[in-house]
Amino acid sequence: MKDDWTNKIADTVARLSKEYAADGYEVCVSTTKKLTIALDDNKGIERLQADEETGIALRTLKQQRLGFSFSFNSSDLSVEETFRRALDSGSVLDKQEFSFAANKPDSIPAGQFCDPEARTIPESKKIGLLETMADAARTDPRIIRVERPSYEETINTVSLFNSSGIAKRATTSRFGISISVLAREGTESQMSWDFQGTNAFYRLDPGRVARSCAQQALQTLGGIQLITGFYDTVLTPFVASQFLSVLAGSFKADAVYKRTSLLADKLYQQVFPSHVSMYDDPGLDDGAGSVPFDAEGVPACRKAVVDRGVVTAFLYDRNYALLMHGETTGNAVRHSLTQPPVTGITNFVLNSERSSAQDVRHALSDGPVITELMGLHTVNTVSGEFSLGARGYLIKAGKFSTPCKNITVSGNLFGLFNNIERAGDDHMLYGNILAPSLLIKSLKISGAAG
Repeated sequence: MKDDWTNKIADTVARLSKEYAADGYEVCVSTTKKLTIALDDNKGIERLQADEETGIALRTLKQQRLGFSFSFNSSDLSVEETFRRALDSGSVLDKQEFSFAANKPDSIPAGQFCDPEARTIPESKKIGLLETMADAARTDPRIIRVERPSYEETINTVSLFNSSGIAKRATTSRFGISISVLAREGTESQMSWDFQGTNAFYRLDPGRVARSCAQQALQTLGGIQLITGFYDTVLTPFVASQFLSVLAGSFKADAVYKRTSLLADKLYQQVFPSHVSMYDDPGLDDGAGSVPFDAEGVPACRKAVVDRGVVTAFLYDRNYALLMHGETTGNAVRHSLTQPPVTGITNFVLNSERSSAQDVRHALSDGPVITELMGLHTVNTVSGEFSLGARGYLIKAGKFSTPCKNITVSGNLFGLFNNIERAGDDHMLYGNILAPSLLIKSLKISGAAG
């Protein structure tokens, strides 16, 4: 699908391809509209900023050399200059086997992930939502400050066409709210932050986000340092999703090809517990990575990467599919117009056949619940080793006992997921990661000396 403007760009690139004897091309035209609103401590408007950005990204293929360039100026002269730059960039690269994707019909409707009312919601309604969130966060006199209730919306339209017949367009909308609170009791203070992201404005729940944020801050006041040892431990959905986001990178074909994934030699092997499955789902309702087609125009579809503990597939873009003699799984992603597509995940999901209809925390009679991690970026994605600061609270006799502080959780990422005993039915979506609370057997926690 093209409008007059993208038609003109398409005609210009097709003409240039013939003039410069290119073997193929791919064009992405993107328009992004963004609105950010933030309130100050007195619920006055601290920031209200609207931005719009339009640009093109071009890939060219000539004599088996793949070039790339981009521009945020879409005039005829700029398109021609961008095309030449792409050819020039490819001329200094090694030859590679590559061809642009051919057109195939999408199975996911192009308009599924855009709120039809996104462009008509008045700003007053968005500001009112933030005021509601700020008020709802003051659930306890120990909440002494509510900081920066924020709202962000992004509406992105992508038109993609190439020399192999692809001509597609999709618009997505994304709405997010976040808030921070400071809780104090005696001389101790604790800060907490929470957020929600969704593709439809009406799904935003400022009350839930505010209450969750306040509860987390209050639950970390005071507390004890656990004695170093191995504990049966519950990870909340937020913490489980953080670990899962790191693990997801091990399924990307580029990591497998470069031998930076521990799963490189594990295809069709039992790596995880037989009750655990994982999949990549571009059709997930509300997922931040939900798309009808990938960054190369390949139809997006759900694919299992772990089935009952067995690694069943890796995730490919077109480039690594050709390098590894496989087929693309529609997992080319474009992180920005300034970069060519790379292998990535859409929405990554963990399910367990041992999910509990009851909160999984009820299955833990005594032990810690981890609610927050610090230093996730330090996880070794090659070996899977981690040692992370954490906080949470202790359960005794099945009930909340006391907060836990100044502790460290450590181990191996693959060992952690292999020690999943049970999962909750409380899946929570954080960006493009969907995970439930997890009961982990024998997790090492370092704290006070025994």
